Amino acid sequence: MKTIPIALAAHQAGDTTTLAHALRITRSDGQVFAFTSAGRSEPIDGVTYRADQGLTISNIDSTAGFGVDSLELTTLDDGSLFDHADIRAGVWQNAKFLIFRYNWASPADGVEYLLAGIVGNITQQLGTIRAELRGLQQYLQQPLGSVTSKTCRARLADQPSPNGNNICGLSAPAWTDALTITGITDPRRIFTVSTARAVDWFSEGLATFTGGANAGLKAKIKTHSTGGVIELLSPLQRDLVVGDTLSALAGCRKRRSDCRDKFGNVVNFQGEPDLPGVDALTATPDASA
Repeated sequence: MKTIPIALAAHQAGDTTTLAHALRITRSDGQVFAFTSAGRSEPIDGVTYRADQGLTISNIDSTAGFGVDSLELTTLDDGSLFDHADIRAGVWQNAKFLIFRYNWASPADGVEYLLAGIVGNITQQLGTIRAELRGLQQYLQQPLGSVTSKTCRARLADQPSPNGNNICGLSAPAWTDALTITGITDPRRIFTVSTARAVDWFSEGLATFTGGANAGLKAKIKTHSTGGVIELLSPLQRDLVVGDTLSALAGCRKRRSDCRDKFGNVVNFQGEPDLPGVDALTATPDASA
């Protein structure tokens, strides 16, 4: 049940009100953006909510059941909030947002929380950018449970899924190396690092950039070849330079042999490579067998 501070409830019950809406977005890289519909910026709980962004938010569509509450945020495409490279790089994906209402003439009255959730699709349209804001019910729309597969369904060193399945059991720090770029072949995709790891160690792994123009971004590693050359699966949105730093998680091809020989973790392997397939189950019996 939603609770409204007494002072704010009393203000809302009055004949005239000075209410404003506020929006706070916390991106996946930890950056916080905060805005208000009031005519002046306001610090609330240690965060300054800006009044100069010029954004609008559609009416909140709330549902009583398990349908997803949703609305749209629209702002000018001037680069002051949504940078195109950041959008393509995915740093806004699954960013968390919070919307609340407050009395801008007396912020000390408290706030009334209206909606929380994650940022969905972001699109460009005629000089503006629109972002979907999806309520927490979005998580209830995700499928639960596991299906059978020959390869492992768990991600290396990942946390268990909500239903308790797909537990890898390994600790990410134990399989992560801090690396520095020592050479550039393709400034957005292929580079060299200094590492004592054997060739192919980081293939199918994950790179998280910790320094440079791409700091905070994650990228899938395609190959790790002789001389410490790393090639990313997809190009980055900003150039890499010598001296940039990253942390690299060891690669896992999700095969039972990898889990056994490379990680010594076959007891937690989440695949069924010996399960008969449809062809075997529907094949005509062999009388000579």
